[in-house]
Amino acid sequence: MNAMLTTGPGRSPAADQLAALVVRNLRTSARVPQLLMFSLTMPMAMLVLFSQVFRSVAAGPGFPPGVSYIDFLTPAMLAVSTVMAGTNAGVSAAIDHTNGLHDRFAALPLRAALPGVARTLNEAAFTLARAALLGVAAVVLGFEFHGTVVDALAGIVVLAVLAAAMSALFGLIGDRLRRPDVVQFAGMMVMMPLMFVSSAFAPIETMPGWMQAAATLNPVAHATDALRGHELGTATFGDTATAVVAAVALGAVVTLLPGIARRVRALVAR
Repeated sequence: MNAMLTTGPGRSPAADQLAALVVRNLRTSARVPQLLMFSLTMPMAMLVLFSQVFRSVAAGPGFPPGVSYIDFLTPAMLAVSTVMAGTNAGVSAAIDHTNGLHDRFAALPLRAALPGVARTLNEAAFTLARAALLGVAAVVLGFEFHGTVVDALAGIVVLAVLAAAMSALFGLIGDRLRRPDVVQFAGMMVMMPLMFVSSAFAPIETMPGWMQAAATLNPVAHATDALRGHELGTATFGDTATAVVAAVALGAVVTLLPGIARRVRALVAR
């Protein structure tokens, strides 16, 4: 690891170190092909099951007229799979603590934020791979993309920002709990409301009032709405901006939270 983090002549130390950490994370993922396979294929399995089991939702009140359930569901599965994948970042962070890797990082001339940034880039790469595989499965099931090239690019931006926010959120959980088994359960507790208190599987208008209010604060709900709008070709700039701002806000809060907690503890200790 020390050799990987050495800096080449004329290059930024932080850039070299970040590149080494990203390569290390990708190699670590590749060493567990079973986990990699399940991570990439689980969203496809969920898409097939949900599109068949819940397709009657399309006949219910409040469902967008003229929209098939597979077209309604596919953008949601892109957002949901991104949330599910975020738990991988938390487990990875916990494993690094268990293996003592974070202690080794602390002994190196390495910026403290770089391991988290590397995890985020790693998850972003897998997010794009999952999106491609999910798109192929959706087309087989009858999915049609009604947007433009600009819509597709905007959707990628929304997904990438959401992936960064989820990586930061679950990475913080992993850094705090430091036990992979506990992180998995805690991740499920956080993941479930993010997934289901949203418009992912049914229109928000069909939910109880308190749940509709909670969904307005859920970045996954905004990302789902934006992705669905771009897929249908009806998204506005405001939809995309709201999704991006909500995810960035979550990522900022999660990033700043440890520092705020340390300051509070220091004030209390006085």
